[in-house]
Amino acid sequence: MRYMAKINQIVDYISQASRNRLVFCHEHIEEITFTNVGEVMAKALKEENINSPMIAYAAEDILSDILSFVRIDPSIGKYVALENIGILFEPELGFNLKATIDNASTNKTIIICSEAQIKNNCLFFYQEGDKYSIDLNGLSYIEI
Repeated sequence: MRYMAKINQIVDYISQASRNRLVFCHEHIEEITFTNVGEVMAKALKEENINSPMIAYAAEDILSDILSFVRIDPSIGKYVALENIGILFEPELGFNLKATIDNASTNKTIIICSEAQIKNNCLFFYQEGDKYSIDLNGLSYIEI
């Protein structure tokens, strides 16, 4: 799908009055700048002790910084685009991904590029039924 067709889908979606502005895609969208979450988190956590209970706090701060780095597209406005999100499912980091995505997507568009599957309002990182998932019930989102 061409860039403008995908952007138009996003614009149509975010023009609706909904609490969240959450977009899932399976390939990059031209002209949208994606942040490699795995790379950023790994670099930032490199010096942390993975066995320390403090790792979750450090990871939470890093994710907050990532979600605060807003970019602007002339059509969709403020957005944060993420790729390589697997690290967010690491149990040691203890993320509440539903709450994090819910909060982040209320004042800007969150675009997540991943091969994850969405079935019955649940995002499965690998495949349906795996333990690495996010319950999307109650969140407004689009998959393009």
